[in-house]
Amino acid sequence: MSIIYKREDLGEGIHFTSLINKRQKLNNIFIYLLTPLSGDTASENAVIPYVLCGSSRNYPTLTDLNKKLSELYGAVIKGSVSKMGDSQSLSLMAGCINNRYTFDGEKITEEMTKMLADCLTDPNISENCFEEKDFELKKQELLDDIDAEINEKRAYAFKRANMNIFKNEPAAISVKGDREHAEKINARSAYERYKELLRTAQIEIFFVGAEYSETCRNILAEAFSKLDRNYAGDNHSDRSPVKSEICRVTEEHDVAQSKMVMAFKTDCENIVALKLMNAIFGATPISKLFMNVREKLSLCYYCSSGVNEKKGVVYVDSGVEHSNVGKAEAEILNQLDAVRNGDFSDDEMENARRAIVNSWKGVGDGARSIAEWYFNQSYMGRSDPPEKQIELLMNVSRDDVISAAESLKLDTVYVLSGKEEVR
Repeated sequence: MSIIYKREDLGEGIHFTSLINKRQKLNNIFIYLLTPLSGDTASENAVIPYVLCGSSRNYPTLTDLNKKLSELYGAVIKGSVSKMGDSQSLSLMAGCINNRYTFDGEKITEEMTKMLADCLTDPNISENCFEEKDFELKKQELLDDIDAEINEKRAYAFKRANMNIFKNEPAAISVKGDREHAEKINARSAYERYKELLRTAQIEIFFVGAEYSETCRNILAEAFSKLDRNYAGDNHSDRSPVKSEICRVTEEHDVAQSKMVMAFKTDCENIVALKLMNAIFGATPISKLFMNVREKLSLCYYCSSGVNEKKGVVYVDSGVEHSNVGKAEAEILNQLDAVRNGDFSDDEMENARRAIVNSWKGVGDGARSIAEWYFNQSYMGRSDPPEKQIELLMNVSRDDVISAAESLKLDTVYVLSGKEEVR
């Protein structure tokens, strides 16, 4: 993958990054607004991108907006919200085919860029608030999403586990907030919050396409130049401190099988070594957790591990019969000890390395994966292309992997248990 990377300042706390990949047949723009996670504002923030992506002053209804997008060869504008460590990321994206594929050379990328800029900076408002009817629909969708979180038990267990893993830290807060706060927001309060975000948020813009567009860059620069900025500073996440005693929490719920989340805190600075250790430990179908805890011993329905680089946490996420919770925890710790003791073959290490390399080589396959790679890099204060990370990964030694495993300290064990199982 060959990506031409260029990052430019468009104003205080506003950056425009172009990611040019000759293989791209679509042009995509991603605009991220980063702000610290807070229980008081999470729900209000979460509804905003969904309100913005449905209209603007020039296209005041979703029908108007979609009609124009259809004329641009089926262009799209979407909104989303996600969590990045201690930060909340609100995003708008727009995508369309490259101008070279239009029938008469229409400049649809430029039109799409203007529409996206308008959605973000010139929304459809009425009496100094978001249009009431549309807002209430989006608010109800947010409430429905919050209520629905409980239905996906694995994700729900992970959410509840995070509340304990990151107790008294911003990362403990759900990315969409909670129903109590969501019920209180209204079209006026959300609009005031939106204006505050435009003033204070870190704004990262990524243009992904086959060639650099000076026009698109200038359209966005002009739109953002009109903002009344009072920039609050770049976002960052603090590593989560390990607890003085292991936190053990079991909660009852209506589940057919228990869900167990174990969290290990780490101070390991060699992130690529940590990721390779994680792949050997539990992140792949050939990992120790999968091959031993799940397949050989049948202690879990699923069992895998993951790394939260921003918070310095390695998770183990498993589905298990309640009667096997203790056995599963013990065997998970046993497999971690095996990695700490260097009890893994050269083949295991190289297969894990290849799995990561294949994943990173696939970054260039889609515009979103390209943008998210560099967005994550910028959040961590880097700008490494996948090739650079692969180069670092290829130099990770067996001792580096062992050292990464030795750095893990068990912090939290959370179990979501069926009510009938604990009686």
